[in-house]
Amino acid sequence: MTLEEYTDKMHDASKERTRSRAEIQARYQKALDQYRQLLKSTENVKEQKLLVFNEIKLLGWILGKRDKDVAKELNQ
Repeated sequence: MTLEEYTDKMHDASKERTRSRAEIQARYQKALDQYRQLLKSTENVKEQKLLVFNEIKLLGWILGKRDKDVAKELNQ
């Protein structure tokens, strides 16, 4: 990807609308479910688990959840 393409992509992303709390909460729950499914997987999905875990942590932070609470929800 060229610098120009990257800059265009970042500019387009900055025009996205702000997500509502309900949308963020829904994405958070979906990511939790996805993470739990990955934990049950017998395949090597280490990178996918890490990506989903980081998304969950970020969404939790946006929602104002403490790391401790996010970890507790992950282990339910």
